[in-house]
Amino acid sequence: MGFDLDRSEEENAQPGANAPALQARGESVYEQVDRALKRNLIAERFAIDAYRKIATCGAIDDEATLRLVKVALAVEEEHAEILSSIMENLKDLKTQGAK
Repeated sequence: MGFDLDRSEEENAQPGANAPALQARGESVYEQVDRALKRNLIAERFAIDAYRKIATCGAIDDEATLRLVKVALAVEEEHAEILSSIMENLKDLKTQGAK
C-alpha cells in the first residue's frame, strides 16, 4: 500500500472540518464507513496480487526474502478477510436497523 495524500491531509485538518463536505454529499455514517472499507479492501487486494506475483515469479533466489514475501502475503490475505467480515457485519446491522 502506498501513501494516501488525502488521508494525511484529513489527519491535519481541524476537527469537524470535513463535516460540511460529507453532509453536502448526503452520505450517512454507514455509507462513509462502507466506502472507506471498500477502498481499503481494494488496496489489500492490490497488495495480495503484488505479493503473489513476487512469490511466484521465481526471480527470488534468496530463501529468506521469499519467506518474508510469503509472510507478507499471508498477512494481507488475513487483512482482506477481516475487512470482508466487517463489511458483511455492517451490512447485516444496517439491514436489522431498517426493520
